Amino acid sequence: MSVFDKTLEQFLVLICLSGLAIILRGRGSILKQEQDVFARLVTEFALPSLIFCTISLEPFTVSRLLPALSMFVSIAVVMLVAWLIGRAMRLSRPVLGSLILVAGVGSSSTLGYSIIRNVFNNNHEVMNQVVTMGEFGVVLPLFTFGIMIAIYFGRKEDDEVSFGASFVRFFRSPIFLATVLGIVFSHMGFDQNAWLMKFLYSLLKVIASSLDVLVAFAVGLMLRPIDFKKLVPLIAVVVGLKLVLEPTLALIIADALSLPKINRELLVIEAAMPSGTIAAVLAVRYGCDGAVASTLVVATYLLSLIALPLVLTFVM
Repeated sequence: MSVFDKTLEQFLVLICLSGLAIILRGRGSILKQEQDVFARLVTEFALPSLIFCTISLEPFTVSRLLPALSMFVSIAVVMLVAWLIGRAMRLSRPVLGSLILVAGVGSSSTLGYSIIRNVFNNNHEVMNQVVTMGEFGVVLPLFTFGIMIAIYFGRKEDDEVSFGASFVRFFRSPIFLATVLGIVFSHMGFDQNAWLMKFLYSLLKVIASSLDVLVAFAVGLMLRPIDFKKLVPLIAVVVGLKLVLEPTLALIIADALSLPKINRELLVIEAAMPSGTIAAVLAVRYGCDGAVASTLVVATYLLSLIALPLVLTFVM
């Protein structure tokens, strides 16, 4: 299956599941105001399970931190540029928060892992590298600084909650606790063949497997009619930052650090992923503009059908 086919498949899955949520909302089976329930199930139920399972089974190794750090720097620069552009455009705080999240956060652990597994023929060593890169370079920063950004920009205009208070609030979240426990478990040396451990991971993996459906439903419930003309500038900004600037930065950093060719390729592919649907979920969960975020996510998925094959042709 080609990269185009894989991207198209993932895009259609997202559209179909989100469309199903819209149909159920139209029939009254799911109420629009219940979108926050799905967002909470993602951030407090499915995601913590996925994070714990992934991190706890992948022991932390210092040797793999450099590519992850490169990815993190690329994302941080893109988010900073998004903030500067958003301030220049005089966006409202909720819209600005959504723009920052969607511009920086990619579909690393969903579409990214699938495409890399396809491109590299499910090579075990490659998948170990990309999981470490994704978890420590994308996922971990997202569920630390990303959530703090969402909390900060999602607060009400008259809310005096500081960034520091948002930082403290994050440390009480299930996502942070799952991250810490996952790192601790990865160094405890538990017998993975023990009955209790098998049961624990079987349970958590079932919960984590609900992530795609919950995220798609949350996105579907967020979508609402928006004046397309007003979104064109935001779509242009996000596409330019996420699909062009971020992979370019990843390539520059990889070359500057003289990373091996395989790490260079993985970095660029991961950085070129369309915006992650989880960015839209985090946006609505913490008070940013979920409708704008979800629309921008769908736009980057659509345009990635053109951008991703070009990026892969360039780096492979």
